[in-house]
Amino acid sequence: MKRIAVAVLAGILAGGLTGCTYADPGQEQELRQAESPATLSTPSARSKTLVGTFQSQAVSTTGTATVEVNESGAILQLENMATGPGDDLRVMLSPGTLTPGAGGVSVLSSTKMLEVGPFRAGATQPFVMDSQAWDTMPEPVLSVVIYNYATKTAYGTANLSAPLSSPRATSVNKG
Repeated sequence: MKRIAVAVLAGILAGGLTGCTYADPGQEQELRQAESPATLSTPSARSKTLVGTFQSQAVSTTGTATVEVNESGAILQLENMATGPGDDLRVMLSPGTLTPGAGGVSVLSSTKMLEVGPFRAGATQPFVMDSQAWDTMPEPVLSVVIYNYATKTAYGTANLSAPLSSPRATSVNKG
């Protein structure tokens, strides 16, 4: 009976932790690959390009992130990237920004992150999110993070020049 209770508790805990992320990597990839027509009422209101330069956190990280948002969705482009080695480096979007913390150590202002794909050092990497994937993002995107998933450590973050938000998040923020 104790084994059943432990198994049930473990299942509830695992389910609860899974619910803390926006989407699992496989589901996000399916969303990025799905083809859906853009059905935006004001596409020109969404068209913008934002750029951020990576700042080092746990290890030296350099490069730039460019996010172009249009009626088709969003494209994140990483260029001239370099960072330390890691077993499971991933590219994440965050509603937080890199800010000075205690003792002069920079920290992200939010622990929420959405994975967009694996990181490859030295390569120019595009990550495409169709309008359906972009529109379902729950919060504005303020930064791009290179994250070591194996050690749960942020290697570096690029704060974007201005907040990005999906029409859904914008309408929630407007009232």
